[in-house]
This record gives sequence, structure tokens and C-alpha cells, in this order.
Amino acid sequence: MENEISIETKEPTCSICKTAMDTEEIYCSECGFPEKGTDKEVAQFHARRAMENNQHMDADKKIKSARNVLYVMAGITLVFGIISFFNNQDIAVLVTNVILGVIYLALGSWTSQKPLVAILLGLLLYLTTVIISAILLPETLIKGIIFKIIIIAYLGKGVYSASSIKK
Repeated sequence: MENEISIETKEPTCSICKTAMDTEEIYCSECGFPEKGTDKEVAQFHARRAMENNQHMDADKKIKSARNVLYVMAGITLVFGIISFFNNQDIAVLVTNVILGVIYLALGSWTSQKPLVAILLGLLLYLTTVIISAILLPETLIKGIIFKIIIIAYLGKGVYSASSIKK
């Protein structure tokens, strides 16, 4: 019996993402790796990829900080509502603060799935509560101004980072 040697022509694939490529293609259509490019092009690809990875890690840190701010806001809102209720016996303040606290908690947990939407809604909710309280009691606008600026800054950085990841 004769041994038959079968030669399989294997379709070329990208070294990085393993996507099938045409033999004429220089760049992978999926990830952009220069499979048949020069050493300089390969080095530029890896450098660009490393920079994008660092930017992504930095954005993740800012999103995590914004998530933590939402959790802290939930805690502060709940504690303030309870303290205010015991001092003034005002059930409306308690209910309002419990609802706000639960919303902040939900938005904080939602940042793992939809960070841009969750952080943006958290920022808008916070700004809305600050504006409403300033309309009802103007002296509250000045009270805790540094705290308010810090919260807005963290949430703003989180929105910016989440939008840059989405791009």
C-alpha cells in the first residue's frame, strides 16, 4: 500500500487575534496587526496597543472612583435622612433620602454594566438635588461647597473616562 501524503493548505490567520486573512492582505481586518508589515510597523502596532491598554486602565480607575462616590453618596444620604428624621420627626425627609440613597446604590452597582449612563445619571441626580435644595434653602448652596465640588469632579471624571472607553 502506498502512503499518501495529503497536503493541507491552511488558511493564514492573524498572529494576534487568530482571524482568517487573505494571502494578499498585509493588515488584519479585525485588529489591524501588520501580519506582512515591516518590523517598524509591528513595533508601532505593539506600542499603540500598549498605550491604549494604559489609557483603558486609567479610565477604569476613574470609573471605579466614580462608582465609589455613588456608594458614598448613598450612605451619606441614608444616614442624613435617618438623623434628620430623629431630629425633626419629618417622615417626608426620611422617605426622600431613602429613595435617593437607593437610587445612588442602584446607579453605583449599574456602573459595572453601563458606566457612562450610570455615572451620568448619578451626576445629573446630584446636581438636581443641589439645585432644588438651593432653591428651597439658599444657604445650603454655600454649605459644604468643597464637598460638592469634589463629588462633581469625581463624577465628571468618571463620565469623561466612560465616554472615552466607549469610543
